[in-house]
Amino acid sequence: MTTRQAPNGRMVFRIAIPLCLAVGLCGSSATASDISFSGDVRPILAEYCVQCHGPDEQHRQADLRLDIANDSTTAAIVPGDPDASEMILRLTSADPDMQMPPPEMQKRPTAREIEILRRWIDQGAKFEGHWAYQPIRNPEVPEPKGAASTEIDRFIVAALEKNGLTLAPRLDRRRLIRRATFDLIGLPPSPPEVQAFVNDAAPDDQAFAKVIDRLLRSPRYGERWGRHWLDIARYADTHGGSAIGFTRFPFSYTYRDYVIAAFNEDLPYDKFVLQQLAADQLDLPDNDPALAALGFLTVGMQFRSVHDLIDDQIDVVTRGLMGVTVACARCHDHKFDEIPTTDYYALYATLASSESPDELPVLGEPPLTDPLRDYQRQLVKRQTIYRDMARDQMEVMRNRLRSQVGLYLTELAKGVPEQDLSAAFLSYRTDDVRPVVLHRWRIYLNTLSEQDPVFFAWVRLQETPAEQFQAACEGLVQTLKAENGDPAKFKDLHNMSVEAPKWNPRVLDALEESKPASLIELAEAYGKLFAEVHLGWLTALHEASLEATPAGDLITDEDPRHAEINSAINQQLRRHLYESGTPTDVPDELAAKMLNRTVSDKLSGKRGTIHNLHLNAPGSPPRGMVLAESEAPPETRVFLRGNPIRRGERVEARFLTAVAPHNPTPFADGQRRRGLADAIVDPENPLTRRVIVNWIWRHHFGLGLVRTPDDLGTRGTPPTHPQLLDHLATAFADDGWSIKKMHRRIMLSDVYQQASVENTEARRRDAENRLLWRMPRKRLDMESMRDALLAVSGELNTTTMGGRPFDLEADPVVPRRSVYAFINRDIISSLSSTFDGADPTSCTVKRPDTIVPQQTLYALNSAFVQDRAAAVAELAVDAAATNTDRVEWLYERIYLRQPDQQERDLAIAFVTRPQRQVETPDEDATEVASVAAVANETDRWAQLAHAMLASNEFVFLD
Repeated sequence: MTTRQAPNGRMVFRIAIPLCLAVGLCGSSATASDISFSGDVRPILAEYCVQCHGPDEQHRQADLRLDIANDSTTAAIVPGDPDASEMILRLTSADPDMQMPPPEMQKRPTAREIEILRRWIDQGAKFEGHWAYQPIRNPEVPEPKGAASTEIDRFIVAALEKNGLTLAPRLDRRRLIRRATFDLIGLPPSPPEVQAFVNDAAPDDQAFAKVIDRLLRSPRYGERWGRHWLDIARYADTHGGSAIGFTRFPFSYTYRDYVIAAFNEDLPYDKFVLQQLAADQLDLPDNDPALAALGFLTVGMQFRSVHDLIDDQIDVVTRGLMGVTVACARCHDHKFDEIPTTDYYALYATLASSESPDELPVLGEPPLTDPLRDYQRQLVKRQTIYRDMARDQMEVMRNRLRSQVGLYLTELAKGVPEQDLSAAFLSYRTDDVRPVVLHRWRIYLNTLSEQDPVFFAWVRLQETPAEQFQAACEGLVQTLKAENGDPAKFKDLHNMSVEAPKWNPRVLDALEESKPASLIELAEAYGKLFAEVHLGWLTALHEASLEATPAGDLITDEDPRHAEINSAINQQLRRHLYESGTPTDVPDELAAKMLNRTVSDKLSGKRGTIHNLHLNAPGSPPRGMVLAESEAPPETRVFLRGNPIRRGERVEARFLTAVAPHNPTPFADGQRRRGLADAIVDPENPLTRRVIVNWIWRHHFGLGLVRTPDDLGTRGTPPTHPQLLDHLATAFADDGWSIKKMHRRIMLSDVYQQASVENTEARRRDAENRLLWRMPRKRLDMESMRDALLAVSGELNTTTMGGRPFDLEADPVVPRRSVYAFINRDIISSLSSTFDGADPTSCTVKRPDTIVPQQTLYALNSAFVQDRAAAVAELAVDAAATNTDRVEWLYERIYLRQPDQQERDLAIAFVTRPQRQVETPDEDATEVASVAAVANETDRWAQLAHAMLASNEFVFLD
């Protein structure tokens, strides 16, 4: 909804309604007597109205909200009277100034959409809280008239019966085991496994239960479902964002291996989440393999800006685990959901308090082999070389900064605005202003009072007008000199008992001599003095050190020659240069980022040797990509419009207010990520369990009960079966948050075991199959397709699990499961881009699902597919002596069934068609022709196998 001024001067409300609303049978009650706000009305308002008339108070127009009922809604809606409601008047008006939506939107609501809104208003215009934020309630299981084997079926069949529909017939056992095996382990079943299931005399449900249990016990299960989870975790093996080349993570694989092991072990999902957010805060042993779980936060894109890095972590936590788009509130209140910017920055405060440590923990206890010993020796050597150089160069830089106080004070005096310190600076010279140091001086000076004995002039005069500055400074100096009294009292400065006066005499003398006429000149005066103090201190240290040499003269500690060291006046000045926390006492982690370009490049090279050792040394042990949280993190404020140098109100680290409105308790310092993890898996959190059961359901059916699995908010689609969703979420908790038990529940249902056959009447009534009157047909994902090709060709290696990634495009092919392949954020593999692989740069809850010509062209022209066809053809030739037996062997191997007579005849006709004659004029003609004929025959079988592997029957699941 928008507003604009009408010609008559009064404000016109414009309520935008979509041109067409696709309302599914199950998710909408628009065809029934009662209109549902969540199912029927909210999608209309969310698409076109809520952006300007929703939660975002800053951009809300006409002070009108249309996502909730409040005083403002009466301006547009009169409950019970649609004809008197401004909303309906605008929707049906032909006047361009009154028309809703406005003509410039080039959209007009259909009569059906207007009727939905009219009926909703006529029925009282009742608003409802958004379904996703309502508590999970275990609904009563319906009692349909038709057959329903499980509680899941009773929900599905009841909804079908209301619309005059039924489930499709049960799938035959051969295709059912293929569906189940690909679903659970991402591989085709072997022909003996198929035959065993087909021949099992047990009833269908018992026989199929045995198949499911066997698959869930397989180590291949974790590889399949671990790959699904890695999509969410935006897993990759490179940092990303490299214009030239790329940087690899040495230990990203440890997170991947942790995920696979967690699924195989059926680690309860709540513990799975806890470990991925706060494994280091669960009192685990220092080398516990579960520490690798923190890769969930650390294995993402390595942005140059720390703000972008934290934004990515907020996104993967909230969208990936709870289906809410909190990252949309980075710059302003969320335009559609109740997520203010304060919620975003509360999570920012939670995650910003943690950083990756320099030393990552070794996982487990690797055996002390010769390669490990060699790695350890090399590591100590390279780390020592790096530390030696870094220590000295950082100390050089600190001492230069102590001679440059005037440089930084002058910049502040010029009014240089604050900079975003997250920006990456590629090069420094000695005389460059380092933004981090400038910021430290800005903050430090703001903490000093007018009573500071050194910076009193800066604090008191910084706001003085230019024309009054010199006189004000001279007057201040004379006044403070008088307060100090007789200078003779401070002449014996070598005596450590002599205390400094209230106002530092060296500062007063410097100001009296320089007579600064502006803040810039005052900065220069301070800078000159501090440079003298620093050089005097270095000289005094040098001379005092000489006294301890064998040839040195011993001098008593309070000798006048030690006045530079003992002077309390000099100590007052040196406090601002050397004391911990002062601007020039830069911590190592900051100092390492501010070294001169030449030094920085040399140190980067030495760090690179350590990185390469971790990455390539045969004895390099696995390490966890952990985080370390500060016990005393700095305060966090809202970044106004997302700008880190425009700070708004202060925020505490806490959870989302929309999810926990009555529990605003901040997370404890040092345990913020643990607090966040506990809040996410809290049984009272209505989002987490709904999201995970919907995720499991989606990977079994191709579509979730909520079709927008990463957005359960206003812009998302409501669930097709809301009661079933809550039933599953309740059962999930009752089953101890077990994902394997949820698989079993879903797969033993009639709705899962039904065929994918088409039904014209059902299609007419429910074109999108929202009611699940048939099983959706699915194409194999990229990993399953590649692994299946290797499996049927007999090449797949399933014995080697885990470890460092392999090159997916290596030649010869590495026949390992695709989940272990190297993933490059900077250069996406052609296989992944062609077959809708996950985008590793961000959290991917739902992969794209496309059917494009490139996919078929790959299947027909790819050397990988052709080589697998040749390998399986060779197996067929070796396995059977006759053409008929070979054809049957290929069909059993690839399609897990026997060919019908027509298929058999066509295949045999293809491989036995007349061979091209080879003309050979010499005496070896017979031998050459014989070899050519054999090669030609082998090629025919490879061509037949290639056609079968490229067919829809192989790459789609019924």
